[in-house]
Amino acid sequence: MGFTGSFFVARSARPLVELPAVVAADGEPYAWWRDGEWQMLQVWPMGDPGDSIVRDTGAPVLAAHVMDGDFAAVEARSPGGMSWKCALRPQSAREYDFPEEWIGDPREVAEVAAAWAREAGRKPDPEAVVGVLTSDTWPAEGLVPTLLCALGFEFTEKIYLAEAGE
Repeated sequence: MGFTGSFFVARSARPLVELPAVVAADGEPYAWWRDGEWQMLQVWPMGDPGDSIVRDTGAPVLAAHVMDGDFAAVEARSPGGMSWKCALRPQSAREYDFPEEWIGDPREVAEVAAAWAREAGRKPDPEAVVGVLTSDTWPAEGLVPTLLCALGFEFTEKIYLAEAGE
């Protein structure tokens, strides 16, 4: 059995665990990383702050929801209205009858994802993004940091780690 939970990526002066949208999403913080002013929060079990996290931060936001390590549904938005979505481990997502419009064409998704990352002030590698979008590497939660790296994030400073279910 793999991880079931969510990753949230946002720029915020406050810890993501304190944002009203994240608190309302309901979940236990599992791990927390920083990349300068950017943060990545892993929450267990799954939660979804929806659009309100964009309002809370005033910055681009990415959420990845992992289902038992089999696939991840990724959705990103920005205050400027740019958005995109995809499924990591697309074949597994199809086996769960996940909507095909979430999977999309990897090159088209990578192009929009790279534009979103540039809006976030990152320097993405679109070819690396395509590689992640077509990967079948298990577990899916391992692909989330790989996607973020391809989008130009470098979450190396781990701030917090707790045992799942505590």
